Amino acid sequence: MEARDQRAFFKGQIAKRGMPSLSLTLNIPGYPKSNSSVENFFGYCLIDFRCFLKANLINILDEEAVSGIDAAGDFYIVPYSPDIRTLHEIKQYCEAFEHNHPLGRFIDADLNDPKGDSISSGKSKICFFCLERAAIECRRENAHDFEEVRAFMFSKMDLYCKDRRENSLVEKLSSLALRAILSEISLTPKPGLVDKFSNGSHTDLNYQIFLDSTTAIYPWFPELIREGIKFSDPDLTKALPILRNIGLRMESAMFEATHNVNTQKGIIFLIGLSLFACGMLFGKSDRFNWDEFRDLLRGICKDLVIKELKNAGNGANSHGTDIYHKYGLSGARGEAESGLETVFRFGLPQLIDVDQLDDSLLIRCFLAIASKNNDTNILYRSNPEILGIFQKFCSQALHNFNDENYSAVIEFCKNNNISPGGSADLLAVTIFVWSVIRADL
Repeated sequence: MEARDQRAFFKGQIAKRGMPSLSLTLNIPGYPKSNSSVENFFGYCLIDFRCFLKANLINILDEEAVSGIDAAGDFYIVPYSPDIRTLHEIKQYCEAFEHNHPLGRFIDADLNDPKGDSISSGKSKICFFCLERAAIECRRENAHDFEEVRAFMFSKMDLYCKDRRENSLVEKLSSLALRAILSEISLTPKPGLVDKFSNGSHTDLNYQIFLDSTTAIYPWFPELIREGIKFSDPDLTKALPILRNIGLRMESAMFEATHNVNTQKGIIFLIGLSLFACGMLFGKSDRFNWDEFRDLLRGICKDLVIKELKNAGNGANSHGTDIYHKYGLSGARGEAESGLETVFRFGLPQLIDVDQLDDSLLIRCFLAIASKNNDTNILYRSNPEILGIFQKFCSQALHNFNDENYSAVIEFCKNNNISPGGSADLLAVTIFVWSVIRADL
């Protein structure tokens, strides 16, 4: 009773100023009125309620709102500035919020007039448990066991919160992956690679094509994460057919967008794998642990080089298999099987302690990767000697970073018509991992 009196006091204080108030509470039978399930659910409801009011131009004074948890449960009370709409019209908005919410019968969105009196709709609500009788009748007659009703409510709330959490996770991870890819594409200048002002060592690629390609593959990011979340087979290699299935559809969309030019097969593989592993990781934990992340990558890609490169035979039609059989280097598959060794050993240390990325940081990160990565894209266009000289130029530019030394890397790529596309892909993955570490997921 004391809690309800306290809420009435808050509403009364608003009424003394001649203002109406809106409130949000939950219908929780029995005691206690709040627990972790209720609190999480109410938090999501409150976010939605505030957005709903603002979207309908109901001018709430949120800085004067009162919210908390008391003996009567979770609550939110806020004054609002009335307009030409009547109080009964505003009450209809409250009813619409309840009606349109998936668990709206658990919610009370109420309105008090400038005198502090509650505005009633005059409608009787159906019992959310039996869905047959008026809620007030079931409550009055104790028609349902309180503990059974509470268990029903809490399970519904937990499922709702789980879905909201998953949706938020998918949206954020997809956004971070997209930003990482666009950050790499937009980094300017880059040696031998497409950037905003140069096609690098390519005659069939440009900046716009990469933007088209990225937007074409992006719609599959959420599916990769969701598949990772629900994957439960103890044999992690069973994830590979799932990843290939999605990856092939991404490649098809890429080729359609680029008129059959290969822009991002490497990034489709590496970012796709990273998103899937993040889904697995965050499906079981609220934090990113990079050791666990790398273990998942290694488990998914176990023996990948042997299966897809060594045993593929010389006749296999791919750049990766050709380079492997010619030089014994495993490219993106080897990097994935190692748990992104180059990313974590050389790329990420360049970024790990910074709060905000800029072009200078990203260029140095690229140089750190390129100086160590046996880039099969370079080998496909040249030979190990050219790759070795390129790595040396990158190392010198990294350790004595200035425009002259970086320009020498760019000039070397131009003169030898090489493009370190594998290192560019690893840069994008490094940015993604850095973003996930820094993000509040």
